[in-house]
Amino acid sequence: MVRKQHGGGLKVASGIYNGMYGKTESCRTQVRQMDEQKTLTLDFIKSLMEPVYTLVWTDYNDNLDNHRGLIQKCLDSKSREHLWEKADEWYSDAEWEAVREIIAKLKEECTVFHDFDGEAVDDFFDEHEDEIRDEIYSRNDSDVIAELIRHTDDIPIRVEMLSNYDCINSNWFESQGGYSYEESYFGDMVDSLNLNPTKVKKILTGHGYKTYGRFPDRKSRNGKEQVSYEQFYEELINSCCGANLLTYIGRVSLKELYEAGFSLKEVVIPKGNCCGLFSSIYGGGSLLEMELKQDVRLKLDVKGCNGFRFRLDDERSKYDCSVQHVYGVDDSFFGDAVHIVS
Repeated sequence: MVRKQHGGGLKVASGIYNGMYGKTESCRTQVRQMDEQKTLTLDFIKSLMEPVYTLVWTDYNDNLDNHRGLIQKCLDSKSREHLWEKADEWYSDAEWEAVREIIAKLKEECTVFHDFDGEAVDDFFDEHEDEIRDEIYSRNDSDVIAELIRHTDDIPIRVEMLSNYDCINSNWFESQGGYSYEESYFGDMVDSLNLNPTKVKKILTGHGYKTYGRFPDRKSRNGKEQVSYEQFYEELINSCCGANLLTYIGRVSLKELYEAGFSLKEVVIPKGNCCGLFSSIYGGGSLLEMELKQDVRLKLDVKGCNGFRFRLDDERSKYDCSVQHVYGVDDSFFGDAVHIVS
């Protein structure tokens, strides 16, 4: 009896001992974990960060409508670099301030919610400032340039025909000696518009204007003309100044320009848009009312003095007038958006 009780007592005592030993080990583990948590690491700081940060918010009024000169610089250099540099200049301070505020909140979370010593936190963040900032920037989902582009209206543009024969002058000047198809800007313009020279001569002489030289019959162009002969004639006789170029007008999406890297090879002017004679040097021209009967695809490849030149309709100097300024028109005058061919 005694032995049984004694044996039973031994069993109970052993159980109590084992239970106390287990609790002791558990406490030691908790203390060890707390000690580990008290050591600041970059991984721990990263675990406190949000998955994504929006460092800069762009207002819907933020756009590039009043920065045509900047866009022209990108076109001239065939590069996005100028736009990237300007966006960095505009928004880098705001980004830096946003990161500073995030770091302040991370420090607060370490001291207030995780009981780290404030001085130790400051020292750690000073020592690892670059790594912490880089990590925050890597989680930045703001795309300032995309937002600026999205908020920017389509931009009025001109595509001008250049020629070895310089330009075409006013109707009064050209009509003094008569219009010539061969070796002239006038002839290059007729070809660009895919007009039949014989039909051009017929409409000019039919209205009493002189012509000289050959005006060959290009029958293959019949029915494929870009504009009507009547509108071509009206454009000619209403030309009022010198140094005119055949000019196609339209609007372009800044998004398309950006996606093309501002390096343009071809452009499609849509059916229904207009072309005509315009002189940016003298600030004059004609009606700009020759309506395109079909989409017109132009290669933007100037070789020597020949080819088509793509330009924003923006005044860069007093010697470089815009259609908008000369004609007093708004963006709707330029018709539909052109398409950039990549």
